[in-house]
Amino acid sequence: MNLKVAHINKQFNDSDVLKDVSLEIQKGEILSLTGESGCGKTTLLRIIAGLENTDSGKIFLNDQDITHWKPEKRKFGFVFQNLSLFPHLSVKQNIFYAVKKKNRKKEEKIKNLLEITGLGGLEGRMPHQLSGGQQQRVALARALAINPYLLMLDEPFSSIDELLKTKIREELFDLLRMLKITTILVSHQPTDAFLISDKLVVMKNGVIQQQGTPSDIYYNPASLYVSSLFGSSVIIKGKSSSPSLIETAFGDFGISNNHSKFLKLFIRPENIQISTSNDFNISGIIVKKIFNGPHDILKIGNKLTNEIITLETERCVHDVGDELFLKISENKIQLLGGAE
Repeated sequence: MNLKVAHINKQFNDSDVLKDVSLEIQKGEILSLTGESGCGKTTLLRIIAGLENTDSGKIFLNDQDITHWKPEKRKFGFVFQNLSLFPHLSVKQNIFYAVKKKNRKKEEKIKNLLEITGLGGLEGRMPHQLSGGQQQRVALARALAINPYLLMLDEPFSSIDELLKTKIREELFDLLRMLKITTILVSHQPTDAFLISDKLVVMKNGVIQQQGTPSDIYYNPASLYVSSLFGSSVIIKGKSSSPSLIETAFGDFGISNNHSKFLKLFIRPENIQISTSNDFNISGIIVKKIFNGPHDILKIGNKLTNEIITLETERCVHDVGDELFLKISENKIQLLGGAE
């Protein structure tokens, strides 16, 4: 199964919701659409499902144009954000609702779905008698009952208590992997998308900012916006004074730059070593230290300017007023445009 979305555009009330959106997902992959609320994620998902029309662009399933197919012809399973369970139907009846004709073979399939989704023994319960995680699994089983080419999940963790989310997220990931079902997931929580996906698509204002594997996007973000979504980072303002030297308020780096005069240096904290020895690349003074559970957040300032960088690190023995020297491998630095 191969799904291709090509140059999709969509407007609501003369306002661009999606602008030239293209992506591709292969059989068995889990792809997540993420980004801030209102960026177009759910609209794109609904267009792929056939629940919304596109103004322009095309959708292909196995190289066949399905842009104008009705939702039921596409054979995609959709789990809505509000789950849309029928309150007057039992677990089993909710799942059977997706099946057009009931027979012994379909009965066996539903029984199997109840087991693999952890709902065995709960088939007679009503939705209000289930936990949030169990309700989600009912909606998932109903979507899987039609043997979909593609499973679509809209904000699957939004109604789940934060204390239970980790467990439920892992269970969902394991289930999707076991079934080897091609999945598109929408989440406004980048961490959820990051932990469950083979491929990430980051959106902002209806435009895809970057797409790639979680590792690619984590270490090589295309912009400051993308970098800010996935874990902590250190951002240092830089100025390219020559093709091979970048100056900062905290020290200089010998990095070739062919992009712009003003830029920002992006580094993940695990690629920074801290010392009080002055043989490290750059230095600054701790102006603030914040306790953050297993980590400390350090605000590091420069002696001559008001510039501050933020570094999240493991327990730090140094305190406010101490001078720190930071060692940063230049091959671990990503250069980003300085205009953001």
